[in-house]
Amino acid sequence: MVVPALGDGRSLTIMPLDLAAHLDPATTAVVALEVQENLLLPDHAMIPGVALHAETIGLVDRLALLYGEARRVGALVLYVVDDRRADGLGMADNLMISRSVKDRSEFFVHGDIIGPLRPHERDIVIRREHGMTGFYTTPLDAYLTNLGIRTVILTGVSANIAVVGTAIEAMNHGYRVIVLSDAIAGDPPEYVEALLRYTIRNVALVAPTQQVLDHWVEC
Repeated sequence: MVVPALGDGRSLTIMPLDLAAHLDPATTAVVALEVQENLLLPDHAMIPGVALHAETIGLVDRLALLYGEARRVGALVLYVVDDRRADGLGMADNLMISRSVKDRSEFFVHGDIIGPLRPHERDIVIRREHGMTGFYTTPLDAYLTNLGIRTVILTGVSANIAVVGTAIEAMNHGYRVIVLSDAIAGDPPEYVEALLRYTIRNVALVAPTQQVLDHWVEC
């Protein structure tokens, strides 16, 4: 199976996987990682390469379709957003990514969830004040456990940190993890391909979004 993964016309080849056993809507959660304005809107992007990759692959439109279909079939849609203090009070001083952002003074202001992906009433929104991954200092595991979730589908940004870190955490917590190859963005795009091929596939199932949609269309 060949799926679009890069912004330069190249593709990532992924061996076909049967996801059917892991996509029961009653036990599946789609997790949206940091789908926020200052990461995804090109005019506001703190890390321009991430926003450019997201724009190139049509990430927002694809996520809107996926989240809508998840809601239709009854799967949980859950957002983890970075929402720490804008004045930086109490934040760790060891985050080296600050060297990579366009405007360091706004590094921790990730902004609101991007318009087309705004949560619906039944969705769960978790606001993280510390760390850079989905489970760290958040009630994510408690929500997933209490709601009987077994499969976690990871989407959003960035592949470089939040996606890969959360995938490893989810695996360590005992969840079946699915990372959608065309529903994440990172910088540079070729790194995303290498990450999927050599790291994430060792802790998660990797598949294109359409494979999940094709399964759910029958639900």
